[in-house]
Amino acid sequence: MKPFADASFLVSFFATDEHSKKAERWWRNNRQPMRTSRLALFEAENTIRRMRVAQKITADEEHHALESMRRGLLEGFIELWEVPVRRLYPDARRLSLHHNKIKSYGAMDILHVASALDMRCDLLLTFDDAQSELARAEGLKAPL
Repeated sequence: MKPFADASFLVSFFATDEHSKKAERWWRNNRQPMRTSRLALFEAENTIRRMRVAQKITADEEHHALESMRRGLLEGFIELWEVPVRRLYPDARRLSLHHNKIKSYGAMDILHVASALDMRCDLLLTFDDAQSELARAEGLKAPL
């Protein structure tokens, strides 16, 4: 199993929100490295900062979440994989052209699924329903 962690999973895993228990349960049951992209990592960091501004978490919780994420990268249970844009955008465009005929998928959802496919992942860790649906349509498992 090669999991890709999107921003929603990273946020729930490192900060506290309504999905944190599910994220922690997945980690306890699997304990294996999760791949992610710079885009997903940036989106997660930005979301955690926005959570503090919206007073959903404290400044200390923000600091702890961001430091824990950095530690996860250093310790290797989060693997940052590079996806060259010369491959990412053509793949994302293909997904958009193919899947946005009947249902509408957002650009970030498409970019995360395209990243997971490029990294040869077989599992997408996300709490985004639309992104899960798109991932499944492309042959990925999305168990959460």
